[in-house]
Amino acid sequence: MAVVLPGHLRSTFKEVRSLIVKDKNFPEARRVLAGVPDGELYAPYHVAMAAIARSESDSAVAMAHLEKALSLTPEDIRLLSRIGKLRLQEGNKVLAQECANRALLQKPNKKSDVTALASFLQQLGDPDNSAKVLREAVLQNPNDIKLRRMLAISQLQLGQLDECERNLNNCLRLDPKNHYSQILLGEILIAQGNKVRGLAIIRSADNDECPSKLKERLSIDAAECYIDLGEYNAAKDELTRVQSSNSPRFNFCWGKIQYQDKDYELALTSLMAASKSIGTDGDSTDASIVDPSSITKEDQQSRCEQLIHDLGGKLEKLKTTTGYGSSQSGVDQSTIFNDNDDEF
Repeated sequence: MAVVLPGHLRSTFKEVRSLIVKDKNFPEARRVLAGVPDGELYAPYHVAMAAIARSESDSAVAMAHLEKALSLTPEDIRLLSRIGKLRLQEGNKVLAQECANRALLQKPNKKSDVTALASFLQQLGDPDNSAKVLREAVLQNPNDIKLRRMLAISQLQLGQLDECERNLNNCLRLDPKNHYSQILLGEILIAQGNKVRGLAIIRSADNDECPSKLKERLSIDAAECYIDLGEYNAAKDELTRVQSSNSPRFNFCWGKIQYQDKDYELALTSLMAASKSIGTDGDSTDASIVDPSSITKEDQQSRCEQLIHDLGGKLEKLKTTTGYGSSQSGVDQSTIFNDNDDEF
């Protein structure tokens, strides 16, 4: 059973949380924690130590602290969800599923519990249970944009595109300038074949108020749409805005543009970079990696065509499992759109 947290320590752990989440000052957080009497008796101490360990890329120590925290608060939905996500990162889906099963036995009452559990279930590939948890939460909080948007993501994973679109339109009725909902709605419309309207919505989201972390996503979304419409110069302009990107989608789009320009050597270089990125997720393409300058132009063209075919299918598969438009392979929508404090 967890030891009740004394009142005087609440402010201490609040300070530690701020140091970790806002300031990213992990050494100072460690120093403050070292001064907590009998810190190991309290779950927040172990959660904080786990965040510090993760900042040092020490996943084993982080997991040990989280497991200790869970032993002190065995019904903590956020902890179960956090541990489950780490198990997924380790590639251990069996243990991740065990965490999900334990979490689903609890009834999430707080919004933070709902969003943490739903985000975890989406990453686990369980949109049915994620949607169930979120529908109940939305019924109780019909004007909560974040909950509605997360429900839309689950509906997207379930292939319920019409329901997803309605939910996102509801989000925009509540907040017409909500960039996250605008972008996802635009991507859904494009996926449904309504490219012109989807592109218009995506472009309307790209303004000075748009968070910088979404700028790359917007440009690549627009570039993909322009390529599908055969407007390669417009696509090139979009990608030029985010030249520092090295995501699979970025390289795939550049490769297709360079292929259209008949610059097969550069096209093959870009397409192989996209292939390599996707391959790190355990599903590489069939085409082998070669030095483009060492083969003939005809071979370059042939390999480009093979990669465009293979990568198109693999990126589409990633969209159905991680959500439309994520700019990095394997990055899920819940992470991009919901800002859960997974590190603490």
